[in-house]
Amino acid sequence: MGTDDGRPRLQFAIYIFQYPPFNFQHHPMRRILTSLIVLTTLASAAPLPAGVPVFGTSQYVEYIPGDLPLVISAPHGGKLKPDEIPNRTYGVRGADSNTQELALALANECMTRSGHRPHLIISHLHRSKLDPNREVVEAAQGNASAIKAWTEYHGFIEQACDTVTAKHGLTFLIDLHGQNHPEPRVELGYLHAPNELAQSPAILNTPGFAAKGSLGLLAQRSKLPYTELLHGPSSLGAMLAEHGFHSTPSPKLPVPNEPYFRGGYTVARHCTGKTTGLQIECQYTRLRDTNSHRLQFARALVTSLEQYLATHLKLYLR
Repeated sequence: MGTDDGRPRLQFAIYIFQYPPFNFQHHPMRRILTSLIVLTTLASAAPLPAGVPVFGTSQYVEYIPGDLPLVISAPHGGKLKPDEIPNRTYGVRGADSNTQELALALANECMTRSGHRPHLIISHLHRSKLDPNREVVEAAQGNASAIKAWTEYHGFIEQACDTVTAKHGLTFLIDLHGQNHPEPRVELGYLHAPNELAQSPAILNTPGFAAKGSLGLLAQRSKLPYTELLHGPSSLGAMLAEHGFHSTPSPKLPVPNEPYFRGGYTVARHCTGKTTGLQIECQYTRLRDTNSHRLQFARALVTSLEQYLATHLKLYLR
């Protein structure tokens, strides 16, 4: 079931019984219990339980609700290649290996520290079948099942952001990706291309320039110049570098050299209104390749986010 605007707000009621340990799909009480949950959810409009997965159609998309002011989306780490969805014939079709696992490591690190969870949205479809970080025409290429999965994926992100904003006043969104560029680094995409970031501080610090980026809401609330938020001592890039992860933009590399991913559809679509955030592109070696490396980076990123969000937005990961 969905809301009037098409978002899959009540699919928890349908899919929880397909997820262990609630997997009693053929039990005679299943329909009755499902109906009761639907009615209860409609009546209370309560947030979904933190940590209990919600699935879209055919379990192509997964939403794990949280209770922190942080939403993490992982669009390109899926492995499913169902026959009902033909391979995409244009656009990037290679997966971002282990980004799904890295997203889970981030969520688990938050839980370990605070006992609370970020909201997590994962596409389980391989990128050859669906690219949720593109507009729907390129993303799904006309296939009805892919279009539905794309709609559910972004519907879950919207639902998560609405839930966070209702509780905390605003939302911080991270769209998590992987890259294999020649220079080993973390790329922080704020929707600004390198040639734009190379402009003078007088231009970068204008309200109009900041409004074009994914940190527009943060810039409105901060007393710092926008250049400080992008690559100054209290930028996310600076904080990650302090923990041993070379990043750009940052004090050492304020203008990224090409190739560089500036942020894509998901950040541009959802970082509006009361939502701010960025796209994070993680190199494979030392960030995504092993369990221990994913854990090390997760600890560094969560530590940086704790400081960054508290400093700039008075949001707390606890």
